[in-house]
Amino acid sequence: MQRRLLYLILAIILLWILALNSNLPAGRSFFSSLAYLGTGGLILSYVWSRLSIGAVEIRRFTRSRHSQIGQRVDELFELTNHSRTPKLWLELTDFSTLPAHDSSRIVSNLMRGSRRRWQVRTQCMVRGRYQLGPLRLRSSDPLGLFVQEQYLATQTPIIVYPYTVELPNFAPVISDLAGDERIRLRTHIITTNASSVRDYAPGDSQNRIHWLSTARTGRLITKEFELDPSAHVWVYLDLYQQPEISLPWTQENEILTPFSFRMRPYFPKPREVELPPSTTEYAVTVAASILRHFIQRNRAVGLAAYGQTHVSLPVDRGERQLLRMLETLAVLEAEGEVALADFILADGIHLSRSETLIVVTADPDPRWVYALRELRSRGTHSLAIVIDSQTFDERVNLKPVWVELQAAKIPHYRVAKDQKLDQALAREVPREIPL
Repeated sequence: MQRRLLYLILAIILLWILALNSNLPAGRSFFSSLAYLGTGGLILSYVWSRLSIGAVEIRRFTRSRHSQIGQRVDELFELTNHSRTPKLWLELTDFSTLPAHDSSRIVSNLMRGSRRRWQVRTQCMVRGRYQLGPLRLRSSDPLGLFVQEQYLATQTPIIVYPYTVELPNFAPVISDLAGDERIRLRTHIITTNASSVRDYAPGDSQNRIHWLSTARTGRLITKEFELDPSAHVWVYLDLYQQPEISLPWTQENEILTPFSFRMRPYFPKPREVELPPSTTEYAVTVAASILRHFIQRNRAVGLAAYGQTHVSLPVDRGERQLLRMLETLAVLEAEGEVALADFILADGIHLSRSETLIVVTADPDPRWVYALRELRSRGTHSLAIVIDSQTFDERVNLKPVWVELQAAKIPHYRVAKDQKLDQALAREVPREIPL
């Protein structure tokens, strides 16, 4: 119970005591009037508060349940008064976990049968999985004695994919299969290699139906396909927790002012994306950009990482594969307990001569270079993309890594802090050791 409400009740009780115990008629009349006024005002305030929040409908509409760093999350809120009494003020509080998604509002003078709408657009700057909602609606009487609350417990999950950049000049040497070597790997993508047939399953498209077998058997028969005989690309993302460096990031998200639908909408252009000063964020962005680069060129790619858990997505093609990888990268953090060298030796044993390994790391320990050299002795080609952690922390020494990469003649790229990724991955790192 609020303190002022308690004081008011005590004052009303005191007035009734004085009115009932006063010996003078004038005093009894005076205190009785005040007691009746206070009691009536208290009852009226309670009834008002009960009516202030009743018959109010809250609705929220989310355009999409996934977004990406640099893009915006659009939400439409609608507040409707279905009661016969106007609403003096309504406070809507949003408990969404999406960073800087400020959709809480105070709505005043919501008349009978009226509707208030507003739209919120928030630019996404941090990858991850979040919740939109729940909502809390509050109101009270004009004196603020009785506060009423109403909750909308519905929550909408939303995932923010990592940022990706175009890599027009990224053209590493990728292994190819030799001769008539085939890849016996089934895929949902329609390729030129139809390997077998099977019975129709719900969801199969018409262009997968094998009409000759269908006519012969009298039931629907669909074709199964294999990946084209071209090289696979594996991306190993290093999420070992020890070499991870994260600096304070003070940049605030841009919150756009909502507008009334009666007005002409105007939204400024999204500002340029700035990556957080973290080796993990740079590594995740590089991995996502490389995966998107190869998917767009119809390459079969796979992803493996040791973060909170061991993640391994088998090689495949198509937009569905890219979305699976982006969704996985959205929630990965540098919490792994397996060093990159051990990771490469453990998972790289399954790679064949026809596959190319791309390692994305900020680890200054050169043991992972020895692991890549070991894989090359088995015929697996590799490429290293090194996040220069020395540009994040001057105390880090990456010179042994550069020396070993040059000695092993492993192609590698260097990505420094605040460097544009499309420029960093446009050419191979010079053989000289960076100072």
